[in-house]
Amino acid sequence: MDKSLKAEANLFRDLGHPVRLKILCLLMRRERECVCRMLDEVGVPQPTLSRHLAILRGHGIIEDEREGTMVFYRVANPLTTDILAAAGLACAAEAKLAKENARPARASRKGGRAA
Repeated sequence: MDKSLKAEANLFRDLGHPVRLKILCLLMRRERECVCRMLDEVGVPQPTLSRHLAILRGHGIIEDEREGTMVFYRVANPLTTDILAAAGLACAAEAKLAKENARPARASRKGGRAA
């Protein structure tokens, strides 16, 4: 099998885990979240959460940012939301819609003011 296809198959396999999908739903809703706050919402022990975060980070789906002793995560690629929404994941579709509604109105061509 082509190495590229195998890597992409592994990516989709890893995305298919319920805990990882829950993590992604949380990050798509909030855009950035501390591990300490994720524990209660995801509902798994800290070592388990860390393992799932490492898998997602390894694929480049999420990225971390350290602030002192706190570690924050966010979705690294905005296309992740589109892909998960296309796959039928409700929280991704909701996140996509929220982002579209949050965009500022575009300036009209005639007056240069927001429409």
